[in-house]
Amino acid sequence: MRDTLVKQITNLAEKNKKIVVLAGDIGYKLFDNFIKKYPNRFYNCGVAEANMTTVAAGLAIKGFIPITYTIATFNVYKTVEQIKIDICYPNLGVIVVGVGSGLSYADLGATHHALEDIGVLRSIPNLNIVTPADPLELESLVPQIIKKKQPTYLRIGKRGERNIYKTKPKIHFQKWNEIIKGKKICIIGSGNIIINAFDAIKELNKIKIYPSLISAHTIKPLDKLMLKRIFKNFKYIVTLEEHSKIGGLASSISEFYIENQYKNKFLTLNTGENFIIRSGKQQNAISMVELSANKIKSRIVKFLKK
Repeated sequence: MRDTLVKQITNLAEKNKKIVVLAGDIGYKLFDNFIKKYPNRFYNCGVAEANMTTVAAGLAIKGFIPITYTIATFNVYKTVEQIKIDICYPNLGVIVVGVGSGLSYADLGATHHALEDIGVLRSIPNLNIVTPADPLELESLVPQIIKKKQPTYLRIGKRGERNIYKTKPKIHFQKWNEIIKGKKICIIGSGNIIINAFDAIKELNKIKIYPSLISAHTIKPLDKLMLKRIFKNFKYIVTLEEHSKIGGLASSISEFYIENQYKNKFLTLNTGENFIIRSGKQQNAISMVELSANKIKSRIVKFLKK
């Protein structure tokens, strides 16, 4: 996903001379082409993420469209005060990119596990939170995010993520996308982990279970119109996210659910509430928290029997 992001930014920067990139001592080779084309619009801010965020806010005040880029844990947990006060309080159009979402850097330990980032940021006023499902969805959303010029946290994976879509989808900011149309049960997912639900559905279809699959690419603001339709048309709702049980997609949907007093049945699939220790690579970590395609399938089958 990071390759797709940088390619998009580089292409868009050709026409939009206000786009600038600030990196937290990361992505040198990744941004080589951008730096070659626009050497005066790339800033390596070093291992000083809080300062990078404040610099970005200053650039936004002067009319630029700053994009800060570093590993998600560093671009959130080390900068949350600056995001709140320097960016969101004055409502500045800074795009904070967190690369390596969820367990992308699983083998580097808890310092690199971005499992609480959405929960940390979601309560901050004025901040949009976007979590594309695959590189093609990201490609469709990036120009829209830049055009909006609003405070935005863009949460993406690392590299090698599989595409769910065959071609770039025509999707819109805050309008969730129905990837698979089904009946009785609906899976609402966010981020790269949706591919596991996609694979699980293929197996569920073999035993005559036909879930719908929704990409909730914009977690804040929620697509409330889509949620109302889902709650009306599906008895069973499954939420899926590579994030803590607390504060993420399931929490935001639950808040909406309580406010409207619906009566659907819920299954929430997430990484739990604890630190993930000695996980190894990402796929092993995903298995540890029971978010593999096989586990999603078996957990849904069990859920439907209740």
